[in-house]
Amino acid sequence: MRFKGVIFDLDGTLVNSLEDIADSMNRVLGEYGFPTHDLEDYKRFVGGGLRNLVSRALPEGTKDEGLISRCRDSMLKEYGKNYLNKTRPYDGITDLLDELVRRGL
Repeated sequence: MRFKGVIFDLDGTLVNSLEDIADSMNRVLGEYGFPTHDLEDYKRFVGGGLRNLVSRALPEGTKDEGLISRCRDSMLKEYGKNYLNKTRPYDGITDLLDELVRRGL
């Protein structure tokens, strides 16, 4: 069977963006005076969208919808400024994409 194309998800599939996500969310948490988290915590926090990430990162007892919304907006701005600081393709991805181009996909 000949394929005409290939579709990939970007974050977590082609590129590892976890450090930039963690750094950005930690800046937001710091702006609000909340404790920050280490990279290992963010491995559990991601998945299910930005609102879920923000909610998981906020301390227990602070998770009202207004705060989640404000922190989500702040995270969008912060990540928009920092999303390429540490984000890199996973090992082998560049070679994979080069091979797909070579095969005409």
